[in-house]
Amino acid sequence: MSNVCIAFYIRLSMEDRNLNEGGKEESDSVQNQRDLLYHFVQSKEEFNHAKIETFIDDGFSGTNFQRPAIQRLLEKAKKKEVDCIIVKDLSRFGRNYVEVSDYLDQIFPFLGVRFISINDRYDSDEIKGKTSGIDVAFKNILYGYYSKDLSKKVQSGKMTKALKGDYLSPYAPFGYKKAEENKNRLVVEPDTAKIVKRIFHMACLGMTSTEIANILNVEQVKTPSMYKKEQGIRRSWNVVGTQAIWDNPTIGRILRDERYLGKVIYGKRYRPKVGSTKTIKVPKENWIIVENTHEPLVTKEVFEKAQKVMKSYKEKEYQKGRYLFSGKLRCGVCGHLLRRNNKISARYYCGTKKMNQLSTCMSERIDEEKVEEVVFTIIKNYIKVFMEKEKYKKKNAVNEISKLKEQIEIYEKSLLQCKNRKSDCYDQYINERITREEYLQYRKSIVEKQEELEQTITQLEERILEEKKRQKEHSDVENLNDYLLVEHLTREMVEELIESVYVYHNYSIHIQWKFKAFQQLG
Repeated sequence: MSNVCIAFYIRLSMEDRNLNEGGKEESDSVQNQRDLLYHFVQSKEEFNHAKIETFIDDGFSGTNFQRPAIQRLLEKAKKKEVDCIIVKDLSRFGRNYVEVSDYLDQIFPFLGVRFISINDRYDSDEIKGKTSGIDVAFKNILYGYYSKDLSKKVQSGKMTKALKGDYLSPYAPFGYKKAEENKNRLVVEPDTAKIVKRIFHMACLGMTSTEIANILNVEQVKTPSMYKKEQGIRRSWNVVGTQAIWDNPTIGRILRDERYLGKVIYGKRYRPKVGSTKTIKVPKENWIIVENTHEPLVTKEVFEKAQKVMKSYKEKEYQKGRYLFSGKLRCGVCGHLLRRNNKISARYYCGTKKMNQLSTCMSERIDEEKVEEVVFTIIKNYIKVFMEKEKYKKKNAVNEISKLKEQIEIYEKSLLQCKNRKSDCYDQYINERITREEYLQYRKSIVEKQEELEQTITQLEERILEEKKRQKEHSDVENLNDYLLVEHLTREMVEELIESVYVYHNYSIHIQWKFKAFQQLG
């Protein structure tokens, strides 16, 4: 089986990690899962010389499939680049029994992918033509309940630790680091602490967040993201080219952070559903706040004075699609989202220029109406070009299907002739015109020809189905045709067709398309 590609899928959740710290055996560790899978493959002669690829999601919940490694694996499976997937048990693959059953009973069989769960003694090759079985579904339901119960226990444990004043966030606030002997305790980080103290000092002098950011950028003071990058944490907050910049939201977050008073704060947001990436804001009166847990960087008097010079601030939940170009317009130089004023005549501007006077970003404000007009014109032109190509493709597809049907008719006639020849051959044998050996030889050649014709017909029918499928895939052409009839750009069009609009000086724009067909047009 040298041409066979086997995919090992390994998952270690955050819950597994937390329990492991509390003395859990290492049976769910990444290395142990890998060893188990390799031992299994080595014990099977059928897998000799097979190619093996390993996909690992370390620190991800199994309650949904929004995991980077599983997404790469499923993409390879769709491209027919994986023949067999092997996991330690079904809970490693996923804990949502409905989705897991869909993959086992429908998606993987359709893709021709074999699925093996070692501990569950499940092998899809042994149950061909059947569903994964009630025992597998029942196990997945149990995994789902287990995941919810485990999540509650972990949250309860975290709350207990938070009430004791333990610091539980994955990263220390800018100005601090986690103590070497106790990762749940913060200690001052001298270099970054100086920057935090200076920011508070400048605020107390009456400087705005924008003015503070400008000074730090001109002096090229390292930002929080640059320090994190040096620690191996790959994030790209507020990066212009290769240079990270300070901006007023970053300054504002530091000035409002009560952890600089020596407090531990826990429970500002929560996940409403196990496995969900969405979080919801919690009212401040429900936060867990423990004072005097670490050395403060500023006094209470300094902190309160800094608050007075800032504008009143109210955290807002993100509202998707509030405006026509929400989340879509970006500066062509730095790539940051453009900011929108709230006046009647909407205009957009790049905030980077305000934060960093050395920036080459555009300083002018651009009218939303003008951008709308340019984008709408480009979309209409793309739709017209696309529609013309689709008409040509559709015409060719119809002609191709007609040709394939004509070929099938010819092969079906040949197939009928084979059946008649086989019948004639048998009559000759019965009437002793040919010997038994001659009959068997003639019959064998006719059957071989018949099988060859049937195989060719099947292949032609599959090609017809593929052509029809391609036509269905382009059913969105009708929606595009409707867009040609509208008089102005809509939010629906922007969301469906556009990933981002990069705006340069003098309203020069570049559109990054979400609609794949437009990407191919260039």
